[in-house]
Amino acid sequence: MWDFFRRKTPKSVPLETQLATLASCGISLVPGITIDALTMSFDRDNFEADPYRLALTVMGTEAETEAQAGPGGYPSDNIWHFDTECIEDHGDYARIASRLRALAQGDLPLQQIEDHVDVEAGEAWLAFQLGGQSHRWEAKVEDDWVDTNVLSRFAGLLVKQGRSRRFTYIDLGGGQDCLIGCSTPDQRSALRERTGLKVEWLD
Repeated sequence: MWDFFRRKTPKSVPLETQLATLASCGISLVPGITIDALTMSFDRDNFEADPYRLALTVMGTEAETEAQAGPGGYPSDNIWHFDTECIEDHGDYARIASRLRALAQGDLPLQQIEDHVDVEAGEAWLAFQLGGQSHRWEAKVEDDWVDTNVLSRFAGLLVKQGRSRRFTYIDLGGGQDCLIGCSTPDQRSALRERTGLKVEWLD
């Protein structure tokens, strides 16, 4: 899935510089998580040969060890390495909703999240409350692939909250995984300019 080491990159960037740059764009490690925790997954040389992309991916991937895990189980709550082939059983859509809520940092205060997933029966739905209003979304079932309409609906729901932050999307080029974040327009522009990554709004 991670096709990093075949990529040609313009130059090596020290990992400390990468993390400082990302922090300036609103993407930071959870307090208490260190650079040493990231290098448990890949050598420093790997991070520096593929600037920003690999760091963001590891920061947004579910922790492999306790040393990498913040309260939500990830090194960072500002970025998510999302695998679209992830729907297998009950709880999978609820986990997506919970992670998007964390990324939104209070701007999308979902409550009473629940779901139902039965791939064999072709049934899936997600339900939650937001601002006292109940929502229930049916999801298409296609083997274990996520219904991307659910992500789009969350993106639209965040816009409706009237906040400046919106969900972002970075295509990793591997086919089934991507990076999802949540940024203000200024943070998105800075991230694009300072990292060279193609950061799009999720819609």
